[in-house]
Amino acid sequence: MRISFLIGCALLALACSKQEPALYASSAGDGSYAERYPAMLAALRNGHFEAEKQAYTLSAEFSKYPDELKDPSWAHVEVVVEKADEAGKGADFAAGMGETQTVRTFYTEERDVLRQKVGGSAEHAAKEKSCDVELYGPIGGALDRSMEQQLEERLHVRSAVHRAIEDNEDALGKPNLEKLEKQADSIALASYLVHVRIPQTKRELDARIADASGVKSTLERTQEESKAVLDNPNASKNAKDLAQKRADAARTAQASLDSEVEQAKKLGEELEQRAKAAQDQYEKAKDGLIQVIQEKAKAQGKK
Repeated sequence: MRISFLIGCALLALACSKQEPALYASSAGDGSYAERYPAMLAALRNGHFEAEKQAYTLSAEFSKYPDELKDPSWAHVEVVVEKADEAGKGADFAAGMGETQTVRTFYTEERDVLRQKVGGSAEHAAKEKSCDVELYGPIGGALDRSMEQQLEERLHVRSAVHRAIEDNEDALGKPNLEKLEKQADSIALASYLVHVRIPQTKRELDARIADASGVKSTLERTQEESKAVLDNPNASKNAKDLAQKRADAARTAQASLDSEVEQAKKLGEELEQRAKAAQDQYEKAKDGLIQVIQEKAKAQGKK
C-alpha cells in the first residue's frame, strides 16, 4: 500500500460549527518546543503538499482499474469500490492511519540505530558459533520489509473493504484478489486524504499559528537568559557551553520564524479551496470508475 507521508493525524469530529477548546495547554513557553516550532510548521506545509499530490496521483489511476481485472463479478467489484471509499472516511481507518504514521515516523528516525543493534547482535551470535558471515545488510532489509508489512496488515484490519474481498472471493475470482486489494488500498487512501487528512491540516495549522507570538517571546527569553550565563564570570564551563548551545538553537529558530509563520498563514487561507478541489477531483474519478463498472455489470448480466 502506497502510504508515504509524513505527519501523524487523527479524525476530529465536530458536533457543530464551534470548535471545542483543546484539552491541553499551549507549549509555546517551552524552550524545546520553541526551537522546533519553525521546523514543525514547515513539516505541516510539506506534509500537506505531499498529501495533496498523492491524492491527485492516486485518483488519476482509477480509470485503469477495470482493465486490470479478468472476468470478475462486476457487481461485487462495485461493492469493493464503495466500501473502500467509505473506509477512507471512517474514524477507525483514520485512527489506524494516525497510529501507522506515528510508528513509521519513529522507525524512520531510529532506523539506523535499530538496524545496527539488531544486525550487530546477529553477527555477534554468528561469530560465537564460528560462522563468519555478514548479516547486517540482509537483516536490516528484512527488518524494513517486516515493518511495512505489519503496518499494512494492521491497517487492513481497520478497513471493511478487505473483509468484503475475503467474503466474496469466489465471485471476484481468485486471480483478481491481489490486484483488487491493491486497488482498494489506493481508493481508501485517496478517500482518507481528501476527506480527512487534507481538511485536518487546516485545524493543525491554526493551532500551531496560535502559538507564534508565545514562541517568539520564548526564543527571545532564551537568548537573554543564555547571555546572562555567558556574561557571568562565575558560571562554570559546562554551564557556559550549555548556554551557548541554547542561544544558538534559539537564534536559528528565530531566523526562520517569521517566514515560516507567514507561509503557514498563507496556506491556511488557501486550504479550504484546495481541499475542495482535491475532493472534487477524487469524487469525479471515483464516479467515473463506478460508471464503467456498472456498465460492465450490465453487459455481464445480459450474457
